[in-house]
Amino acid sequence: MQTNVWPTMRWHDYQLQWNPQDYGNIKTIRVPPDKVWLPDIVLFNNADGNYEVSFYSNVVIEHTGEMLWVPPAIYKSSCTIDVEYFPFDEQVCAMIFGSWTFNQDEVTIKYLMGKRQVELNDYSPSGIWDVMEVPGELIQKKSKIAYQIKIRRKTLFYTMILIIPTVLMAFLSMMVFYLPAEASEKITLAISILLALVVFLLLVSKILPPTSSTIPLMAKYLLMTFVMNIITIVVTVIIINVYFRGPTTHSMPMWVKSVFLGYLPLFLMMQRPHTEEYKKKKRASNGSNSHNNSKRRKSQRSEMTSGLGHYAPGEFIEMNETNIAHHPYCSLNRRSRRPNIDANGEEPKQGNHATHNGFPPPPATLPDPNEPILLGRQERFPSYRAYSSDLGGVVSEEAVKAIDAIEYITEHLRKDNQYKRIREEWKYVSMVIDRLLLYVFFAVTVGGTCGIFLSAPNVFDNVNQTAVIEQLKRAAEAEMVA
Repeated sequence: MQTNVWPTMRWHDYQLQWNPQDYGNIKTIRVPPDKVWLPDIVLFNNADGNYEVSFYSNVVIEHTGEMLWVPPAIYKSSCTIDVEYFPFDEQVCAMIFGSWTFNQDEVTIKYLMGKRQVELNDYSPSGIWDVMEVPGELIQKKSKIAYQIKIRRKTLFYTMILIIPTVLMAFLSMMVFYLPAEASEKITLAISILLALVVFLLLVSKILPPTSSTIPLMAKYLLMTFVMNIITIVVTVIIINVYFRGPTTHSMPMWVKSVFLGYLPLFLMMQRPHTEEYKKKKRASNGSNSHNNSKRRKSQRSEMTSGLGHYAPGEFIEMNETNIAHHPYCSLNRRSRRPNIDANGEEPKQGNHATHNGFPPPPATLPDPNEPILLGRQERFPSYRAYSSDLGGVVSEEAVKAIDAIEYITEHLRKDNQYKRIREEWKYVSMVIDRLLLYVFFAVTVGGTCGIFLSAPNVFDNVNQTAVIEQLKRAAEAEMVA
């Protein structure tokens, strides 16, 4: 600690007394310091190596033998710094003065004019520290005097330059989870914040003294933000990996569907856009089925004749659901329509089965929608030639081939829709993880910020330095009067 002080020393020298009437009524003289005896009072906890004062001023001698010496000095004293609550720290530094050569039996130190406090009449306010208390204490049987200077750091500079940018970067790192997974800036933002935090760590290390006794408050917060940013980068890589998964590389486990597509969206108040519409259709379908089975069959016949008129253009249609009517010659109906076809693809004679208005009879029941459908043309239609004989009397060979092509396109679109649906499920899982981590990191950041900064004892204390100095002056005057 560097201080600019005026040490005021008074002592009595019986050899320098005179009668003012004998010397022209002269009561006070000033002599060079090398002409009289001076007390060798030095700063014991000096950190500069220079124990002398800056300027040897004259000594004021009274006719009663009272000596007064006020040399100006700039002291650099050693002080143990406690940076635990930096930049909201408070330091207590001692300045110990005493005689260098005389022991406690030869020199006795007393308070000047009975004032225990440091005189602050000529104090110049500092732009870095606020003086809180400056009491003095006589130690070692009054052979030394120690002044305990209690100072508090002004936090405005550090709040604007260090604290606010760091807190903003801590909250900015959470925005990584708000960016879509397909955005390439997701990792870029996290790494940029990480580099900025490294710069601030270097800045704090330059400001603080190198000590291993405790970790500064600001360093704790920077370290917490640094660790959270590292975790953010790791989980972001995992989220991007989940986002780009597909049915050709990964299969979604049931627990993932139940947790990330069922429970967590409800807990996080997330809702997919088509969920309500899908539920309404499902409730309407269930209600009609439970009301009357005859009405369901009538509805299916009307759908078979009217097609898909009640569906909106561009709406996704699941072809596997039982409420969708198929053409009698659709591939989903052919296997059930020809139950007597053997493994070789041969069918019984035409006379062995009845016809319905010139068409072979439609299947009694629709196939199981969950049954896997083979994708190859020959595998899906093993008895194509046998069916073509049925269609020969109704449509031409070119029409049969056109029906086959339409069925192939329909199957391809169904597979494409199924692929897109699975991809959308993986994307939704990554979105749920993003939203969950956004809430978790927000809670951790807010809790860590409040917990670290509120642990300092002087966070919200506003020091009025002028009022404090005036109070210390009044206290010193009160001690002098007493």
